[in-house]
Amino acid sequence: MFFCGQDGSDRVINIKPQSLLLTLLIVGVLVSFFSGNLTSKIDVEVLRDSIILTWLVSLVNILILNNGLGRLLGIRPRSLIGLLGIVFSPLLHRDIGHLIANTVPFLVLGWLVLLQSRFENGGDFYVITAIIVLIGGFGTWLLGRDAIHIGASGLIFGYIGFLLAQGYVGPTALTLGLALIVFMLYGSQLWGMIPSASEERISWEGHLFGFVGGIVAGVYPEFLTMLGTAINNLIQP
Repeated sequence: MFFCGQDGSDRVINIKPQSLLLTLLIVGVLVSFFSGNLTSKIDVEVLRDSIILTWLVSLVNILILNNGLGRLLGIRPRSLIGLLGIVFSPLLHRDIGHLIANTVPFLVLGWLVLLQSRFENGGDFYVITAIIVLIGGFGTWLLGRDAIHIGASGLIFGYIGFLLAQGYVGPTALTLGLALIVFMLYGSQLWGMIPSASEERISWEGHLFGFVGGIVAGVYPEFLTMLGTAINNLIQP
């Protein structure tokens, strides 16, 4: 649900610089994983374990349960059981193509978020991810179309929003550089946040609200703490 390009020779010519940059980033992830730097290795292991879990859950859902988990644990807007999808839908995908399409951008963008968090004190990776998942998922549940919304593309758009926002609110050589890289690689995909009659199977709502969650995580990283405090105040006598 993430890559929706056009066919033709122009597309091949235009994508070459992005392909080279993407290849270099993937190599960077692999180098970090095999690096002797313990912190760097732990960072990449977070992504590795997340991808392994997503593939396991999605493959069971697709090959064994005939998308049964998607129907049960996807986001169903304005349905009580659909609230479960806020947490579980990023692990579920419609088919193998959908799963593959989300794996590479999640790996690359997640690694960039980890890099920025480590070198620029840009917030905790888990907190950033939680804010994106909560805002993206709840926004889709509240205002999305009457359908089952699944997939990690909302989280991916959230990472895009976070990295772009950080380049604006905390401009440094690193944050501006990462924002430029993200825009070069995925700027054209931002059209995926706009409703399209020709792409009815794409959850543009998940993309849009995930992106909003990323902006919030980049501008107000204390959001999750504020939310936790508000919930505690509500449940305490």
